[in-house]
Amino acid sequence: MHEALQADILMGRLRPRERLVEDDLILRFEATRHAVRRGLDELESEGLVVRQPNRGVRVRDYSRKEVEDLYEIRTALESLAASRILVPADADYVARLKDIAARHEAASRERRFMELSRLNNAFHETLYSGCGNPELSAAIRHYSVMTQPIRTRGFPDQGLRETAIREHWQMIEAIEKGRLDDLVTLCRDHITWPKDFYLRTNGPADALAAE
Repeated sequence: MHEALQADILMGRLRPRERLVEDDLILRFEATRHAVRRGLDELESEGLVVRQPNRGVRVRDYSRKEVEDLYEIRTALESLAASRILVPADADYVARLKDIAARHEAASRERRFMELSRLNNAFHETLYSGCGNPELSAAIRHYSVMTQPIRTRGFPDQGLRETAIREHWQMIEAIEKGRLDDLVTLCRDHITWPKDFYLRTNGPADALAAE
């Protein structure tokens, strides 16, 4: 149940602010109330849903300020990590990035969105592991999880997926050729378009206060 609902949220089948009603989930998954509540607890711990007094559980949405604040932090962390990557990098590191990028490209072209999400995360975790600072890498992973619903909202858009594919390969090329400034710029710009897409296509969470 947890994985099915997680996929529904990440792929946009459940929209921001949509309610998750326990009785409906019990019928859908033929599950006990205890199992449903445990699944909702897992989704809440992942930041995918929120519990609201007298309103139950809803798919999480983000206010414009929350989005801007989260991405301000991500930009700072990922720009710093990119600037610390040793270039030109060793062959094994580059080979791992190329392998993930190729599988990410295939998953994107075939619209295998859950695999696409996993491979996209793997690419960036591998990329930033090259900064040599495990604590910085862990902080990046934390804010990557925090923004997962924002980042995946654009997956159905082919143009955005093609942009991600192209930029992944450009990052690898910058690493191979020792162009650190280009790498930092690519990493900074790469996280901007999912944020802009989310803000453009989703109503502000601030509207919840008026409901």
